[in-house]
Amino acid sequence: ARKRHLSVPPVFWDNCDRKIAGGRTSSLTSHAPARTRDSEIMADFVDKQFTKEEVAEKVLEQYDEETTRVFYQCVMGGGGHDIHFGIYKEPTDGVKESSQHTTEWMMTQLDGASPVKPTHHVLDLGSGHGGGSHAMAQKFGCKVTGYNLGAGQNALNMARCKELGIDHLVDAQVGNINNPLPAEWTGKFDQVWSCEVLCHAGDKVALFKELVRCMKPGGVFVFSDIMGADGADEKALKGFTDRNATTFMGRPSMYIDFVKEAGMKYVTWWDGSNHLERYFRDMLSQIQNNRPEMNAKGITNQYLDNWVSSLTERADIQAEKGVFAWGVFVARKPFEGEL
Repeated sequence: ARKRHLSVPPVFWDNCDRKIAGGRTSSLTSHAPARTRDSEIMADFVDKQFTKEEVAEKVLEQYDEETTRVFYQCVMGGGGHDIHFGIYKEPTDGVKESSQHTTEWMMTQLDGASPVKPTHHVLDLGSGHGGGSHAMAQKFGCKVTGYNLGAGQNALNMARCKELGIDHLVDAQVGNINNPLPAEWTGKFDQVWSCEVLCHAGDKVALFKELVRCMKPGGVFVFSDIMGADGADEKALKGFTDRNATTFMGRPSMYIDFVKEAGMKYVTWWDGSNHLERYFRDMLSQIQNNRPEMNAKGITNQYLDNWVSSLTERADIQAEKGVFAWGVFVARKPFEGEL
C-alpha cells in the first residue's frame, strides 16, 4: 500500500473544533509512527464480529492507522484527546465538550467510591489517546499507567503529557487486554479506569478477574462502555458493529453480573444512554463540517461515506427503538476478610 506521511497542523484541529462553542484549540501534531493501509478498505467490519484471538489485529486497524487516528481525534474528540461518547450539559455542547464532561463524571465516580490520592497508582485500561490519563494526573496528582494496544496512540498520548508537564506522572505501555495482564502487576494498582474499551474484550469475566488480581484490596474499578440495551437483538446493533472491531456487545445487566462473577463488589451503574442519539448526530456534523480537511489528511470519501451511513443508521434506530446503552459502572475489590 502507498505510504501517507501525515502531519496534522494546528489549523486542522482548530477546524475540527470550529462548530463547538467554547472548545479550546489544540497545538497537537502527529508524533506517532505511521501505519499504511488504504483508508478505503480499513476498519470495515460489515457483518463481522471477531474471536478473542482475532480482535486485537482488527482493533489496531480501527484505531491505530495513521488516518484513523486523525479521524477519531476530529470526529469524536473535536481536536482533543477525550475520544469517547459524551454527556451533554448545555445546548451549545458538541463532541469535545460532551466528551470532556464524561471524563469529569467518571473521575467524580472514581473519587466518590474511594478518594484518589497523590500517592495512588491508577491503571488506565485501553488508554487510547490518553484523555483520561491526562485528566486524572492533573486533577489528583496521581501516577497513571496506560495500557493500550496502539503504539501510535501511545505516542500521541505521551507527546501531549510532555506538553502538559505531566510526563513524570503518566506512562503508556503497549498491551493486549485479551491476554493476561503482566504478572508483576499483582496487587499494584489502587484504582482501575477504562473508558469504552471493553466492547473489544473477548472474555470480559476473565479480564475482570485479571483486574482483581492487579488491584490492591479495596481498589475501585470505574468503567464505561457502549452496549446493547438489555433485550436488544445483536442484529439491531449493526450500525455499530459494522464500523467497530467487536467480539460481542455487552448489556448493562451482563456487566453487573460479570463484575460479581469476577469477585468484585458491585457499587453502581449510571445510565447515560439518553445522550447517545445526540452524540451520533454530532459525529455526523463533524464529518460534514470537516470533510475537506480530513480528505487533505488522506481520509477518503469512501471511508467517510461508510461512516455517514453507519452513524445515520445508528442515530435513527436509537431514536426509534433505543437499542444502544451507554453509561458508567463502579465496582471494587473487597477488602481482606470482607464478605
